[in-house]
Amino acid sequence: MDLNRFGSLFNLCGRVAVVTGSSRGIGMAICNALYDAGAIVVATDIVMPEDTELYPGIKDRRYLDVTVEDDVRAMMQKIAEDYGRLDILVNNAGIIYKDRIENLDIDHFKKVMDVNLNGTVICTKYAVPYMQKQHYGRILNIASSQAFLALETYTPYAASKTAIAHLTRIWGNELAKDNVLVNALCPCYANTSMMIKAQKLMAEQLGTDEAGGRKYYEDLIPLKRILDIEEVGNWAVALCSELGNATTGSNFAITCGQVQL
Repeated sequence: MDLNRFGSLFNLCGRVAVVTGSSRGIGMAICNALYDAGAIVVATDIVMPEDTELYPGIKDRRYLDVTVEDDVRAMMQKIAEDYGRLDILVNNAGIIYKDRIENLDIDHFKKVMDVNLNGTVICTKYAVPYMQKQHYGRILNIASSQAFLALETYTPYAASKTAIAHLTRIWGNELAKDNVLVNALCPCYANTSMMIKAQKLMAEQLGTDEAGGRKYYEDLIPLKRILDIEEVGNWAVALCSELGNATTGSNFAITCGQVQL
């Protein structure tokens, strides 16, 4: 038995990681997991509430609106200057809006695409040159199980996440020669504040309590459970560490059986 050998596969000591949308939920869990693996974590978001569960050790917390190109360019440059390198980018920032096509608010649709899709493109565009220069980089996009499903009312969100899933394939191929590996995690319903709101709304629609609202979503999953955000963080470490060196351009279904890729 040599557990130390496997532990070394997850070692991110010395790696500089930038995570967008990191104050809560999946982004926060990814930051904490990367930090546990030894990475220097730069946590970014448009808000950083005092009650965030980011580890206290993650001191570098910066404001970033991923849709503002000049701000993204300046931040990537500043991070590279501050630390001398930029190794990992996690494109997690995202919002959700759902409605039937005949009721769709086009301004809301455009906002979802701007944050989820355009933000991912902008951050990647300005992080990649630093990774190419050092001939090393890991980009992790956060897509969704909804990229592979066809559920009613998910037009805006699914459109953005489907695009991200395919861009992951394109960039994985395009950047392979630079040793910049690009993959995506595609989680199902996860224990986030967004999910709690959805459960409450479903409970109201069903005329039941919050547990009934949660059961509605659990019953859509073969394993009959909602994903823990820490599980997504664990997968992020795996794909950004040596363990993920043999994969690029891939979408990983972290869905408790909801999607099989």
